[in-house]
Amino acid sequence: MTRSLSSEEIQVFKDLFDSYDTDKGGNISVEEFAQVMSQSPGKPPSKEEVEKMIKEVDVDGDGSINFNEFIRMMTGQPYPPPSQDEEEEYARAWKEYEASLKGSITAGQFRQLMAGLGDPVSDEEVEQLINNIDGEGKLSYRQFVHFMNNRAVEMEIVNSYQ
Repeated sequence: MTRSLSSEEIQVFKDLFDSYDTDKGGNISVEEFAQVMSQSPGKPPSKEEVEKMIKEVDVDGDGSINFNEFIRMMTGQPYPPPSQDEEEEYARAWKEYEASLKGSITAGQFRQLMAGLGDPVSDEEVEQLINNIDGEGKLSYRQFVHFMNNRAVEMEIVNSYQ
């Protein structure tokens, strides 16, 4: 049986993750991970070796390491996924704007979606999220769920210090 991580442990991992995620895009890219690995003692790994390391923990297959995958890599245990209720709530809210869960929505639709969930986002958050995604100003369902998962982690960290 795996034990749950404490708020302090999550914060340590979040700080470490953020230090690796130099472009603050929410994922550790091959290049960012290679930079970290090049600072470790010994011979730095090749780009191919770094890509292989990332592939081993890249659960969503996007070619980078998100925070949940980083927790899995560092601890050997998955970071708890959202509950079934949360997943259903995300899908229900998303389907109001894009029924298939396979397309994308605009920044304006994302703002409306988040307001409808009772969790409005700032212009800065929208700008950072949308511009770090695809350069087209749109957001996919998978990227939305990733954003919500990261937001939940951040809220958990903040709440643990209040």
